[in-house]
Amino acid sequence: MIPDFLSAIVDTLLPGDDDPPQLPTGTAAGVAARLAAHLVARRDSARLEAVLAAIASAARGEDAFVWAGAAERVATLRGVEAEMRGPFRALVALVLEDYYEAETVLLAMGWRTEPPQPQGYALSPPVDEALLEPVRRRGRMWR
Repeated sequence: MIPDFLSAIVDTLLPGDDDPPQLPTGTAAGVAARLAAHLVARRDSARLEAVLAAIASAARGEDAFVWAGAAERVATLRGVEAEMRGPFRALVALVLEDYYEAETVLLAMGWRTEPPQPQGYALSPPVDEALLEPVRRRGRMWR
């Protein structure tokens, strides 16, 4: 499977956005490279490979899909989705998971990239302490 083919699929699913927050394309976020790694490492890669082979077949070859226009790529993916709904959804779920965990995407959406603990998240607006008073008066409910 040629890397450009995976990039074309990923960028058709995740084309990016020029408007704020200026989301990167899937390939720019590293999703195509991670998809290639998944194909090598995952136990269910046969299912993913079947979807990719169906996309290549519907487009009349990997190179044909790479060189196709955006509308033709979308039509090809829609056809494969209709034909192989479950496996296609698994591919999309994998691609979306990788995309929304990518640092560049998190930063573009204004989210922080470090884990929430031990610092936690800043609350905006601050918590109204008066709302917590009934809970404090109740005391412990466990032993």
